Amino acid sequence: MRRIIMTLAAAALLASAAPAFAVQDAVALTDQQRARETMDIGVLTQKAASGDVRAQVRLGDDYYVGNGVGQDYAQAFHWYEKAARTGDPEAQTELGLMYAKGQGVAKDYAQALNWTRKAADQGYAGAQYNLGIAYDTGVAVDHDSAAAFGWYLKAAQQGYDIAQFNVANMYELGDGVTQDYAQAMSWYQKAADQDYAPAQYNLGNMYLAGEGVTADPAKALPLISASAKQGFPLAQSRMAALYYQGQGVAQDKVEAYAWALLAADAGDGDAQALLAAMDSAHELNDDQHAQAARAADQLAQALTGGA
Repeated sequence: MRRIIMTLAAAALLASAAPAFAVQDAVALTDQQRARETMDIGVLTQKAASGDVRAQVRLGDDYYVGNGVGQDYAQAFHWYEKAARTGDPEAQTELGLMYAKGQGVAKDYAQALNWTRKAADQGYAGAQYNLGIAYDTGVAVDHDSAAAFGWYLKAAQQGYDIAQFNVANMYELGDGVTQDYAQAMSWYQKAADQDYAPAQYNLGNMYLAGEGVTADPAKALPLISASAKQGFPLAQSRMAALYYQGQGVAQDKVEAYAWALLAADAGDGDAQALLAAMDSAHELNDDQHAQAARAADQLAQALTGGA
């Protein structure tokens, strides 16, 4: 059984900030929308220049993603820094990220840690999580699992789902804290209740394996299925294996193949191996292959909202 271990930032950098200001993909604007947004940028710039801290943060966001203005990391850094120096924790967190990534400024982990800690000390969940990442990966500080756990826990107690997942995982593994399956399940449940797919997957596996709890496939399958239906490849691969083996569910090789197609398309090695084994053994006939392909297409459409 594979388990997702930790949700860490790419290239061991500090993680992205809290959901309240997570960067969204840019969307195409109509000419009318673009003109209105440009006008708003003008007003926003005036407010920011006059010392309006919220306008400074918003302008930093807009320059960072190129919303209504050309993407410009140097300008984003400029406005975040102004707001950060007033003590704004959101701006301090974003400034820390830019120092960590070398965006709009030379990469400087010491400065990244400095600004992130300022925000974390004010109780800002995104910064607390990022400090956890720093201690977990040994970026800018010595690796310290106990310190990482402590910062994750602070963010988790504020409802930050990724932090809740990491707290649960550390309790499950006994990493930085005494192993405690009951606490692991409790924190996985908190994150799963927010539809965090990796937490749904891990919690489902704990119920399936009877890890720290009596094995209960009836509780496990809905959790793993919910994770899979959010597009989480490990959960999709697990669904394929469960249907193939008939574990906790009626055996259905067509359904198994359909889930394996989705997971394999996302690069999951176990799913790719299952497809190869089923094809090699000719376990499905042509009609069943077509059924599985249609089922996979329907599942994929559901993931994208029918797009």
